[in-house]
Amino acid sequence: MLNMNIFFNTANNRSFMFEFRIHFTLLIMFLSGWPLNGGAEDLYHPTVVFAYACDLEKQGDHVRAATEFGRYVAFVRNTPDQESFGNRLEEAMFRLAVNLSQAKEFNAALLAFSDLGATFPKTRYLSQALLRMGYIYEMNGSLEEAQSRYQQLIDLGLDAELSSLASLRLAWLALDQPDMEQRARQHLRTASHARHQEHAHVMSQTIESLSRLPYKDPWLAGVSSAIIPGAGHWYLERPRDAAFALLSNGLLLLGTQQAFEQRISGLGVALAIIELGWYSGTVFSAVSLTHKYNRQLRHDHLNKIGMFLNPDSQAIGLTMAWQY
Repeated sequence: MLNMNIFFNTANNRSFMFEFRIHFTLLIMFLSGWPLNGGAEDLYHPTVVFAYACDLEKQGDHVRAATEFGRYVAFVRNTPDQESFGNRLEEAMFRLAVNLSQAKEFNAALLAFSDLGATFPKTRYLSQALLRMGYIYEMNGSLEEAQSRYQQLIDLGLDAELSSLASLRLAWLALDQPDMEQRARQHLRTASHARHQEHAHVMSQTIESLSRLPYKDPWLAGVSSAIIPGAGHWYLERPRDAAFALLSNGLLLLGTQQAFEQRISGLGVALAIIELGWYSGTVFSAVSLTHKYNRQLRHDHLNKIGMFLNPDSQAIGLTMAWQY
């Protein structure tokens, strides 16, 4: 069974969520001019507010739409007769979170999604909420949290298309990590919805192309630097680093030799220790830079085929961004 405490981990602390609701309600009332005396003016009737919020959402005014949905939620949540207002609290809470995310208020959106889950643990918007939360975490660079939400969406199995979309996102995230091609292939196998087959095929081709990139060999870079300091950097097409490594190691080695020839043993030992550390650092640098070179090569290749996700239309696509 899916652990909802993991899904709504920002809502685990009940006292925190209670505090959030109180402050959120008061803030919405203050910003929107809601009459605190409970006046019954038509302008402030919840059904009117809900309809107005929907209109703002259609117009793309997500900041004001979020405010109006927040007004509706704040009033209906605190009235004992919710049925008289159409009982659309669940929908309003979801659309509030959606509009907050579209307004780039990501932290507030995550809290709103968590509040929705805490209020309606079996919400009909669960799959969509997981997808959107994953997308928000992904945009914020919290990839582990994003992967967790996408995987939970797949495990739920409530919506085949959204599950397939989540599999594509997981595959793409895996591709951006070294040696994760096999895991990406596994995710692509579960992206079986007809709408996503073309994109899955393009991603499969991308995986195959990764193995054909002109990677540099870290072992060769290290050995060549061990034989001739700087040779590994030359192999990586870094002539300045190669020249500096060769010159610095050569001067230290020459200084060590002359110190011993002139019977200045203390200086010779000191220079020998420095040269040994410098020489080891040159070899390590060549190996480290090779790994960095390969990662950058892979990253640049993937950036040529950028994957985008549009949760609003549940659309997914590949954008070509070839750079010359």
